[in-house]
Amino acid sequence: MSQLVDLQNAIIGRLTAPDATIPSLTPANGQVNWLTENIGDLGNNIAKTIGKMGIIGIVTTPGGGKVFQQGVYPPAFRCTVEIQIQENVTINRGASGTQIAALDLVEFVIKRLHLFSPHGHRADRVELDEVPFRLITDTPILVYNVNFVAPLTLGK
Repeated sequence: MSQLVDLQNAIIGRLTAPDATIPSLTPANGQVNWLTENIGDLGNNIAKTIGKMGIIGIVTTPGGGKVFQQGVYPPAFRCTVEIQIQENVTINRGASGTQIAALDLVEFVIKRLHLFSPHGHRADRVELDEVPFRLITDTPILVYNVNFVAPLTLGK
């Protein structure tokens, strides 16, 4: 399997795992769903979840960052990872929604992922990017991107 996909799955695992030190947010109804862009019909899955629960989190890898050293194999670089939070405020904060605001989820993601290591050692810790999060759009869907970088070496 792709190491990029493995990284995305490890991040979703971290976001959904029980952790007493950084507890998950408790939804009033349903649950917060986490997807990757490697899921197939991403747009349809997002639309269905937003229409039903009102909020969703998407783990994306929009591009590679700085290469650690040119001319070396295997290639190693700082992989850009974005966690996108999309909220339909009307549905999410209504009677059937989770009642977890997008900014609360942004804060949870930052706390849960900063310095997380998918393999349990310092060499592969996920860290906040220089700009931790951005408001992407505020209508009709509220969208925030939480930005991280993770060192990644693509093996043979």
